[in-house]
Amino acid sequence: MAAEDVARWGRLGATFAAALSVGCAAWGSAPAEAVVLSPGGSVTVIMLGNGHGHGMSQYGARGAAIAGLSARQIVHFYYPGSRLVTESEPRIRVHLSEVGARLTVFPAAGLRVSGVPDSLPRKGISRYRLVPGSGSGLWLQRLTAAAGSRWTTIKAKLPDGAAFHRRSWAAVRVALTDGRSRDYFGFVAARRNTAAGRSGGVTTLNRVSLDNYTAGVVSSEMPTSWQRPAVNAQAIAARTYGAYGMAHPMSGSYEICDTTQCQVYGGHRLYDGGSRVIWSDYPRAAEATSNQVLRYAGDVIFAQFGASDGGWTVAGGLPYLVSERDPYDNAASGDPYLKYRTKRTVASLARHFGLTSVSRVVITRRDGNGTWNGRVLHGYVQGVDSHGRSTKVSASGFDLAAALGIGTTWFVLRATA
Repeated sequence: MAAEDVARWGRLGATFAAALSVGCAAWGSAPAEAVVLSPGGSVTVIMLGNGHGHGMSQYGARGAAIAGLSARQIVHFYYPGSRLVTESEPRIRVHLSEVGARLTVFPAAGLRVSGVPDSLPRKGISRYRLVPGSGSGLWLQRLTAAAGSRWTTIKAKLPDGAAFHRRSWAAVRVALTDGRSRDYFGFVAARRNTAAGRSGGVTTLNRVSLDNYTAGVVSSEMPTSWQRPAVNAQAIAARTYGAYGMAHPMSGSYEICDTTQCQVYGGHRLYDGGSRVIWSDYPRAAEATSNQVLRYAGDVIFAQFGASDGGWTVAGGLPYLVSERDPYDNAASGDPYLKYRTKRTVASLARHFGLTSVSRVVITRRDGNGTWNGRVLHGYVQGVDSHGRSTKVSASGFDLAAALGIGTTWFVLRATA
């Protein structure tokens, strides 16, 4: 979850920037904190939380469940003012990032592809794939199971966006670039990356029900062994995040991605290179919360979540993403991100900021919430540049977190030899 939170910051930058304009009067007025460093020494970083702190803390959800809260109570705490509603089940289009330039699938009973009237044969077939054709459409190719066989085109001029699918939305098994494979429910489609010609490859999309999508997110984002209300709260947040993507699509071809830049979606099952199941989705939480999403003033909310808020949430520039003390992200939740620490060399800090050496890090502003007067908003690094001149480099809290290689802006620094 930690790496996922850090990566997710990229997409949330605009929202966070908006949030900085909220509650400026509440920013801490404590004097600047200066940490004097030895160029050849190191700095100890003591941290709280892991991630942006907006919305639901996953460890906080677990702590809330341990304290006896229901899934409904958990999501209403982390998204105050929102309303939990049940809606008709829509379909979401997800960009699949692990497939590569050709969409390759395994044969299966009842496997079909757009533009071909009959089911595709299974006997003696190793794989099928969709590739860009010489015109504007796609070619369907097959690879037989015979030793030394080559890919053969068996159908040309399929429509761009042609999809593999099976009856009743049964799973289609898709080959991944690393030799593994995944099952996906619904339709698995190929979109050309260029208007015409055989170069450029395809982008692979999965059109799937929002509940099946949710099941594929929950076990990618939270341990399903956790308390049931916490896992169900994760399902509600994940489905709502997906529904928000549908209302604010990433492109004309798909609404959301399957990586940490959105939320992690793993389909139905993951197989290793030897066809052994090594991961599966978690339909139980999706079914228990079926079609439930959170709305605010009639609109689906931006249901951000992260591993740990450290005991205090962060305002996200939206009325349901507020800054408040979180009593549930605590030691009872098992949160490992409560006053944990790491060490970095001063030389690595200097390299990050393009300096030959660093002599001081000064924190000038925090948000005023909680321990150490809260998260770092701004500061600067003082050192020597490549021309031998003393200089100061201004840095936001996120800049400093990136330089230190940590996943939170809630930290203090201590010089070490």
